[in-house]
Amino acid sequence: MALRPILILLGAAVTASLALAWATGWTDRTPPTAAAAPQPAEVAPATEPQTSLRERLRLPTQPTEFAEPVAAVVPPATAVPPVPVALVEPITAAAPPVEDPAFKAKILPFLQKYCVDCHKGDKAGGGLSLDWYTSEAQARKARKDWGAMQHALAAGEMPPPKTKKPQPTKEERAFVVEWIENSLTRVDCTGPRDPGRVTIRRLNRAEYNNTVRDLCGVDFKPADDFPADDVGYGFDNIGDVLSFQPILLEKYLAAADKVLATALKLPEPPKSVKQSFGASNIVVLPRSAKTKDPVKIAFKSVGQASLERFHFPAEGEYVIRFRGWGTKIGGEFPSATLRVARKDIKSFTVEATQGKPQFYEVRTKLPAGEKTVEIAFTNEFEDVVDKKFREFGIDRIEIEGPFNPVSPPEPVSIKLLLTAKPSGTVTPRAAAEKLLANFARRAYRRPVKPEEVTRLLSLFDVATKQGEPFETAVRLPMKAVLVSPHFLYRIEEDPKDPNGVRTISDFEFATRLSYFLWSTMPDEALFQLAEKGELRKPAVLEAQVKRMLKDPKAKALSENFASQWLQLRMLKTLTPDKGYYPGWDDALKNAMAREAEGYFEYVVQNDRSILEFLDSDYTFANDRLAKHYGLANVTGPEFRKVALGDGRRGGVVTMGSTLTVTSNPTRTSPVKRGKWILENVLGTPPPPPAPDVPELPPTPQLKGTLRQQMEQHRANPACATCHAKMDPLGFGLENFDGIGGWRTQDNKQPIDPSGVLPGGEKFAGPAELRKVLIGKADLFRRCFAEKLITFGLGRGLEYYDKCVLDDIVAASRANKDAFSALVLAIVKSDPFQKRKGKRTE
Repeated sequence: MALRPILILLGAAVTASLALAWATGWTDRTPPTAAAAPQPAEVAPATEPQTSLRERLRLPTQPTEFAEPVAAVVPPATAVPPVPVALVEPITAAAPPVEDPAFKAKILPFLQKYCVDCHKGDKAGGGLSLDWYTSEAQARKARKDWGAMQHALAAGEMPPPKTKKPQPTKEERAFVVEWIENSLTRVDCTGPRDPGRVTIRRLNRAEYNNTVRDLCGVDFKPADDFPADDVGYGFDNIGDVLSFQPILLEKYLAAADKVLATALKLPEPPKSVKQSFGASNIVVLPRSAKTKDPVKIAFKSVGQASLERFHFPAEGEYVIRFRGWGTKIGGEFPSATLRVARKDIKSFTVEATQGKPQFYEVRTKLPAGEKTVEIAFTNEFEDVVDKKFREFGIDRIEIEGPFNPVSPPEPVSIKLLLTAKPSGTVTPRAAAEKLLANFARRAYRRPVKPEEVTRLLSLFDVATKQGEPFETAVRLPMKAVLVSPHFLYRIEEDPKDPNGVRTISDFEFATRLSYFLWSTMPDEALFQLAEKGELRKPAVLEAQVKRMLKDPKAKALSENFASQWLQLRMLKTLTPDKGYYPGWDDALKNAMAREAEGYFEYVVQNDRSILEFLDSDYTFANDRLAKHYGLANVTGPEFRKVALGDGRRGGVVTMGSTLTVTSNPTRTSPVKRGKWILENVLGTPPPPPAPDVPELPPTPQLKGTLRQQMEQHRANPACATCHAKMDPLGFGLENFDGIGGWRTQDNKQPIDPSGVLPGGEKFAGPAELRKVLIGKADLFRRCFAEKLITFGLGRGLEYYDKCVLDDIVAASRANKDAFSALVLAIVKSDPFQKRKGKRTE
């Protein structure tokens, strides 16, 4: 009986459930919308586009137009029970803060006099438009913009000091800086912390793949066929940008079918078959024993005829036979030994003549797998008087079996899903109830409610009434689980008071923890601790974090966090000009990515200091990468830890992947490299360039070194302030070419890798640059912690997260910057353990 009508109803129910989920507040009352042109994480630009600072740091504060939810007809509950939806109480907005009269009296006139001439409209300087601010309330909605202004004013960077624009007095500048501090960016770290609010978010593609792997035991990646996930704050797991596109409904339904069809497929016992191979399909050594026209195999010296990598489908008995002939010379017939996997099975005396070849066979028990089958001629002989050779010929090999096969082991997927089966004492419905309750518990990542199990059982009843067997009948309710919002979204309960704070449940905490470190669902150890209420106990939590970081699933942290922090995904799309870099190829590109991932995994697995990301005396390389780096005594394609002794490299800044993604196709880019360090190492990103600043000319038009060209570019006062921060950092890496190879000349002139930072720090070359970065360890701690907690929470940090970030940095420093100490500080923090009902402006 086909279940197509039921599945159509199920799809309609899923659509209605998702629409209802949006309508009841699961996503901060933002209805689903299809992204107009999502930017995949894999092709994110090496440097950020020329957008406003607000667009770079957070979502727009202006109201957003959304598409209406797709309407769907929901069938009666008796036919297909709808997926249950947790209702959220209505939210009452808090009264807005009282406006500070100083804003209109002093702040607005300051902006109009000193700032708006450059910072207005679509071509605003630095991408920061200030002409739309007319009230303090608008300023509160863009605190990060104002924080950047505060920093620039306090440092004397803005207005640009070397221009003819009027400059504010010392008192005017101090007043605005103090007002921003007191009104917009100051946070009282002595009182209760604001944990913020994470927008409900769906599983991204990596999380979906990993979750169905651990939930259902499948080893393929169905989400690779999903639309690319949008990126926010540098990561593709941010709730604010993980939009829901209508096509995802179709993809989820198709993926659920494919996952369950694969996971619930019971292995069939192998059937006995006979396979026959003629002389043309047999490999011989020496090759001279085989002639081509006609194809004939005849040995006059020791040799073997073989089937390479023959697949034995199951453990069992097999009959292996060959058809051969021989000539009796020296009083003996040829001797042939049959071998499997280089082990002798039986020897035969071949007495058949060439005109009447015969079969010789043996029956033997063999394990499953690929093996080489050989028939070896072992007793060569030459009659030197008559000039005759003892010959052995073979023209066919046959393998028949398996007979009496050993039943294949039950797949992991069956063990995970069919946790109960009908038996003499257990009815099919009782088994289905137990099975579905366990499956829904793991899929929803929380205890399942009785009414939810009842609704799933009604789908099982529909299938069984149509005559479906047990294993097929359970697929329908399992599909309902896999397309339920409770599976596809990470749902957390809101506090009843919109302005209140709620400590998330132990199951919600276990889910946050597992998706942070593993990008997948909690395992049974986490589920059990959550059920007992013990997961948050300090000793237990510390032990679990260290266990999780050493688990193979922690590789997801390098695949999903490190690959985006270090922009490794961009490496897939880069195409350096092979005219300038003939050594560039896929092998080198893949080796660069593997180096960075392996380095990150080593720090995580061995609980090393996060400062080793800045500098170290080792890296990971294979022969291809070692040749590119000029490292000796590294052979073979396997990656291994390699000592660095010349001071050229160390840490992530001097890795080939970093140097390549921060270069142009035909030359290096000190600006991109300096900007990358400011953004990803020091956490002090520069504003975007002014829209009317020209690019450097193509490489063939450059005269002198790139550094000399950059000096001319920096002569523009509008560019000088930011370039004074970026360029010296990039110049310190000029000894590395556009794909990270070492060089001493640029354009046939000596390279000057020295630099002076605005704070007066001097360096010459990458080794001294790394020492300068180590000297700024607190900036790196804060930058790295901000990126890691952003990834862990799935939201960007706000001004009120300052206190928590201070605590995390202090905890990291106090524990010798061990990676696990940083993770523990994050998972113990209020933003990770709590949830506010309404997001603070």
